[in-house]
Amino acid sequence: MPSNKRASAIVLFVCVSLFIYIYLFITWQIQFLESTRRKRDEFYSIMSWQSRNLTDFIQPGHSTCHVCPQIPQICKDGQEGNSTIFFVTSAPQNQKNRAVIRSTWALNANPRPIFITGISTNPKNMNLLLEEAQIYKDIVIEDFVDTYKNLTLKTGFILKNFLNICPKAKYVMKCDDDVMINPNIVYELIAKVPDQNKPLIGKLYVGTEPFRTVDSKYYIPYWLYELPLLPPYLSGTGYLIPGERVEEILEESFHVPLINLEDVYFTGMVSMEKLNMTLQNSKRFLSFYTQKANKCDYRRMALLHHLEPDELDKIWRETWNENLNCNKTHIFRTILSGIGMPPFFVRKNFLDLDLD
Repeated sequence: MPSNKRASAIVLFVCVSLFIYIYLFITWQIQFLESTRRKRDEFYSIMSWQSRNLTDFIQPGHSTCHVCPQIPQICKDGQEGNSTIFFVTSAPQNQKNRAVIRSTWALNANPRPIFITGISTNPKNMNLLLEEAQIYKDIVIEDFVDTYKNLTLKTGFILKNFLNICPKAKYVMKCDDDVMINPNIVYELIAKVPDQNKPLIGKLYVGTEPFRTVDSKYYIPYWLYELPLLPPYLSGTGYLIPGERVEEILEESFHVPLINLEDVYFTGMVSMEKLNMTLQNSKRFLSFYTQKANKCDYRRMALLHHLEPDELDKIWRETWNENLNCNKTHIFRTILSGIGMPPFFVRKNFLDLDLD
């Protein structure tokens, strides 16, 4: 009898445990599905697209800017033929990012970069943005709600404003406000570009699968893009577009349904797939900051991504410290090279930029 009671108790314990497990699992599943549904709803509402036709937002031929860009002097003088116009995508509240850029890499750019934002739904942020635009005269505020999901609209407005202020510039560069640009390297890169069939230049991605998880920053639902692989594209952290093709790219985009990934849309779907333009990969576009690289390495790159304002300021000042000597040649490398032996034990530059 005791053994039967013990067996019954074990069976009861297992049944109760199994019931609790099933209950908790079902509850978790319901909560997970509800959370996913809510995030998808938020995704749709944040995009706030009533249309997937870019024309409805850009409104070619009409002025759409709340604060419009000033024409750079170099463009007024007709001297923009070999120049690059930098447009920096920035959120209305990112005042610190813009301030750091103005005091660092913007000083080496001619003309100075132009910041482009949309409208903030926060009245305080919007008022501060308008005041900042009035002071610095380097901010464009366009007529759309500024959210990450609306970056494709923001890039479309970059192309529109480029055509309005300096359409004869050799290149336009789109970049984010958390990147450090080296304008001198950008100028070196475009100086090597042939006069015919100018490519788009940046960090190239090939064979990328779309992110289908709603939690991902790069989430794209099937109803926006149904193919299993994204087309080759240049990273949206920063890329160069030949100025002579901007109008063609913008006009073609009016016939391609919008998606929320601006880099995939403009460089991949429109420029490469529709217009058969070349996407050129450059190792000088570094999409991450690493301490493995030294400051002399960073002097030789065009772009460094994902920096907080304080980091950007620190790295810029350390990289361009006048006491930093990047012309030294390691004595052992010199000796071994002189006798025809490879200096295998001497550290090469981490970015391997000699091959670019």
